[in-house]
Parts: sequence; structure tokens; C-alpha cells
Amino acid sequence: MGFLTLFSESRGAAARQGAFITGSLVVNRAGHIVATTLPSVIPREVIDQIGRAVLGAFAGSRKISAPLHQLIIQYEGLRIVATELRGGALIFLNPRLYPHADTKIALPAMNNPTLDDFILYLETYIECWKQFNHYLNLARQKNFTPEDEARFMEMKCLILQGLEVLKEAVEKDRLNQFEITSLVEAAQSLRYLADHDRSLSIVESQWHKGFLNLQSLLGRFKVRHQKQEGGWSWGALFGGKGN
Repeated sequence: MGFLTLFSESRGAAARQGAFITGSLVVNRAGHIVATTLPSVIPREVIDQIGRAVLGAFAGSRKISAPLHQLIIQYEGLRIVATELRGGALIFLNPRLYPHADTKIALPAMNNPTLDDFILYLETYIECWKQFNHYLNLARQKNFTPEDEARFMEMKCLILQGLEVLKEAVEKDRLNQFEITSLVEAAQSLRYLADHDRSLSIVESQWHKGFLNLQSLLGRFKVRHQKQEGGWSWGALFGGKGN
């Protein structure tokens, strides 16, 4: 876990510049960053190493048939909480010494992505979408902590970041950006949703619609990938045209 030395150096630099090391990131199973809200003062190589270290821990647990769902690492001034996302990971970094945060949103762009890259990106984005629903369930149960509230805000940022990437690659009629943005805006906070059952029900309904749309979008891209690879199609299998 050599990334900790680099991270300590970055934390010192951040403190000198008045920024606090707090935020989140999502990495897919290939180790590529999907989105991050960590301050830009942290070197990209440090963020990459954090992602690889967490993915390595999850992979190691699977090898010994003891798969982890969540990994929590405590340090004197830092707490790392990682959730497994079907091979990828959602990672939250929270300082234990500083009560406030000043994060800068940074969206890593996909440079000349292949169809494989985009499918993997979309699959990881859908996993984030599932985690968003996890927090909606906490609001429904009225069982959440201030830490959950902070993570929910991070999830909203990550979802909006991912949306910016998706809309560059998807036809406008295939992705309703307005609906996703409206959903995130309506989910003001876990406390607000817990205190307003009607608003929570509306957000849950919008989430379900968005989830199905994303799954449909993923299916279309997988079919396109299959055609590029020259594979069989369901249409051909059952006597259709296969288009």
C-alpha cells in the first residue's frame, strides 16, 4: 500500500493550500476512474493508486472465497470506506481531523473510448445508480447517519458527472438528461426525503424509470458490440433478420 506515502504528501500540500482531503471516486473493474469529487490538489497518480489498492483488496478476498462487500480503513487523520460494485468500487475518503470540506469536482474524460470502454463505463454508472437507491431506502427507513447524508451528497455529484460523459456519447432521444437532473435536484437530502414521504415516493418512481432506461441503453450498446464482433444475434437464432 505504497500509495499512503504519496497520499500523506498530498494531504500536507492540500492543508497548505486550504483544501481538505475529502471526496469520493468510482473506479470500474479495469481500474479506470469513472468520476471523482476529490480536490484537484491530489495528484492523479495518488487517486489511481487508491483505486488500484481497493480493487486489489476486493480481488484478494474473492480469491480466498471470502468476498467483501465493504472495506473500511482507519488512519489517524483519514477514513476510507469502499463499496464493491461488481468488480469496480465506490470509494469515500473522509478526514477525521477536519470537520468541513472544500471539494472541487473533476470529471475525467474518456479519450477516444472504444465500445468496450463505454460499455464498462455504463455498467459502472449503473452500479452507482443502484447505490443511490440504497440511500433512498435509508431515507424510507428513517435510519441514516450524518456520514450517510454526506455520502448521499457525494453520490449525487458522481451521478451528475457520469451524466455529462454519457450525454456526449448517447443520442439525445436515448438519454433523458432532464429527468436524471430533476431526480437529483428533487432528492435534496436524506433528511428532507425522510420528512416528506410524497417527495420520496416521486424520487423513487423517477429512479426506477431511470434505472430501466439505463439498462435498456446498456442492452442496445451490447447488441451493437455483438454486431461489431460478428457474433450471433437472437433474431438470427429464432429466424428473424437479426437487425
